[in-house]
Parts: sequence; structure tokens; C-alpha cells
Amino acid sequence: MRRPLITLTTDFGTKDPYVAAIKGVLYSRLPDAVVVDITHEIPPFEPAYALPVLIDVLPCFPADSHHLVVIDPGVGSSRKALLGESLFGKIFLPDNGLPALLHDWMDIRYRKVEIAAAPEGFASPTFQARDLFAHLVASVVLGAPLDSIGERLPASDLVPGLAIPPSGFLRVWNVDRFGNVLFGYHSSSTPDSIALLLEDIEIPFVKRYQDVPYGETGLLINSSRWLELFCREGSAADRFSISRGMILQVHIIGGKGRFF
Repeated sequence: MRRPLITLTTDFGTKDPYVAAIKGVLYSRLPDAVVVDITHEIPPFEPAYALPVLIDVLPCFPADSHHLVVIDPGVGSSRKALLGESLFGKIFLPDNGLPALLHDWMDIRYRKVEIAAAPEGFASPTFQARDLFAHLVASVVLGAPLDSIGERLPASDLVPGLAIPPSGFLRVWNVDRFGNVLFGYHSSSTPDSIALLLEDIEIPFVKRYQDVPYGETGLLINSSRWLELFCREGSAADRFSISRGMILQVHIIGGKGRFF
């Protein structure tokens, strides 16, 4: 029998002991588990920004995986706790707008976790990632029937997700460690052209980083199919003072894709 595979995605960072506490609960109940850190650098209190990360990563995992995703500005409130079912495993997370986005993009279906399934966890005022969600993951891995966790929840009952920007504008959802700027456009077929003007510079739309000289900037559809602004062996974000959450005017001509 394969060892349980659990992934963690949070906004906790690595400075504080929060992630270690979650892992302690998981290993105490599941000593043979394999725990994979997807990221703990989702922007604090911004659950929607986990969507592109999960779109990129979760389909890489086997169908019997268990995914704990906690970016929880509503911790301790009456917001719902959810268990999602998908082709890449089960996902445990609060109802904070992210589940609705995941349903829309990845067809995840949910159950509402009932208080009776984890009364002590629901009573936790500030750290339900440890006291509620980690224990739910362990219970399901150990064989708790899903019907005992909660009933199915219609998608219409989920908290709405983040609205997309107006037509002709794109949201910056991430600046990676290389200074690449990732826009909220996910391409299913490559556009014919893309127009972006920054500081009176028209950024060329290319296929590879090597299509521009060293130190120059370009746009491309990256390997995860997101639109990316890059500076070859430099930081496009620093070059143009771009940060996560900014909305920029970008014209996409041809191709097909979805917006975030």
C-alpha cells in the first residue's frame, strides 16, 4: 500500500512555527505520510492568488493525494470548511472565494464539513489549519466515510471568487524569484500577437527567452501557459516597477484563453 501523500499550500511563510505545527499533527496521526510543501508564500489574506499555483501544480499529483490549502482570513468565523473531490485527489480548505474559482477552473465538487465531524477544531479561534483541517485530512486518510464528514454543497452556495479585470486589462498575479511578471491570462491556444506598452517601450511577443538580447524584455506564453513578461537574465519587475496585484493594459489578439 502506498504511503499517504499530502500537500500543503498556505500563506504562513517559513519564519514562524505554523507549518511545523501542522506537520506535527499530520505525522502524529499518519507517521508514514509523505508531506509535500507546494508553497507557503501565497500573499497573506489573499486566497484567490493560490488559484494559479494550484492550477499549475495539483494536476501533477496522483488521484489518491490529499491537499491542504489554507489561506484563511476568516479563521474562527462562521465561514464554511470544505472537502473537495477532484481527479487529482481530495482538497481541504475554507470557503473564502478560492473554492468557487477552483470549481470554475478545475470542476472541483465540495462537501460542507459539519461541526459534528470535528467540534474541537471548529472551536479553535485562530489556528484551524492545525486544529481542524489537519485533523480532517488525517481522518479521511485513515478511512473516515465522506458522508460522515458532510453533505454535498451546491456550487451556487460557495462564496464568489475574485472578479476578473475589465476587458483589455490584466492582473499581475505573481512576480517570481527571477523577476518574471505573471499575468492573469492562461492560454489554451497561442495568441497571434500581444500588445503591451511600458515606459514608451513596445514589448515584443516572442516564443523563447533567447529570442531577445541579454538584458532586454519580452512577452511569452510560458510552459504553464500563463502570459509572462520577462527580462532576459534580469528582472522585468524591477525594470518597470511592477508588483503583484497591479492591473495593466494588455491587448491580446487571436488565440484562446481564460482570464484571472
